[in-house]
Amino acid sequence: MIRYRFEFAENSIREFFMDEQGDTSQEGEDMVEMEEWMLLSAHRCPGCEIEPDSRLTCPAALAVSPVIRAFGDRVSHDPVDVTVERDNIRITTTTSTQQAVRSILGLLLALSSCPVMKMLRPMAHFHLPMGDAKNTVFRVLGTFLIAQYLRQSQGLAPDWSMAGLLSLYEQIHEVNVHLAERLRAASLNDAAINSLVILDALGQEVGHTLTKNLEKLRPLFSMYLEPDAPPPESLAGKSG
Repeated sequence: MIRYRFEFAENSIREFFMDEQGDTSQEGEDMVEMEEWMLLSAHRCPGCEIEPDSRLTCPAALAVSPVIRAFGDRVSHDPVDVTVERDNIRITTTTSTQQAVRSILGLLLALSSCPVMKMLRPMAHFHLPMGDAKNTVFRVLGTFLIAQYLRQSQGLAPDWSMAGLLSLYEQIHEVNVHLAERLRAASLNDAAINSLVILDALGQEVGHTLTKNLEKLRPLFSMYLEPDAPPPESLAGKSG
């Protein structure tokens, strides 16, 4: 369970609990407080694969709705003390509302059943609160490459060229654009919308500069790239 706690100067406190094994977009039986901007038919992504009669709401919109309601009246640069707890890990920081909300929005979306956003679920399991662009790029690349190894081990075709990663982030951008339209239709203050814009910018950093980012990471892996570096199997034989 991941717990986010937001505390503002006026002693206003907001808390959110998320199960990294759960679904943040699961529709309840009563579906109270459902607003028009949350409906599946509103600002629907052109390539959305969800059958229109399978659910009432957009999974991405429903996933972020609790946070949007809580911060819809906040201004982007309002300072906030944020505490994130998971298992025996506790992270505390003071930042702007838009940066704090950006962090939790990314987690909520990755834990949703949106056909696009759910591809980020492995990253949600290893959630890094307030992660910057460098951390995000590393985690995204690592997640995708692990997925390709697992595909190959299961007899499926891997994508070592990472063309699929570029395609995925184009789709993520499209979801973010339409989700931002939903938030604007809800007539919210700027903190929630700007948080989504920042989140989308992090995603675009991955898609637009993939080769450049890989080159930046190359020096960190120099020990693996030396011509006389021992093969993995010889290292495994020396373990223990």
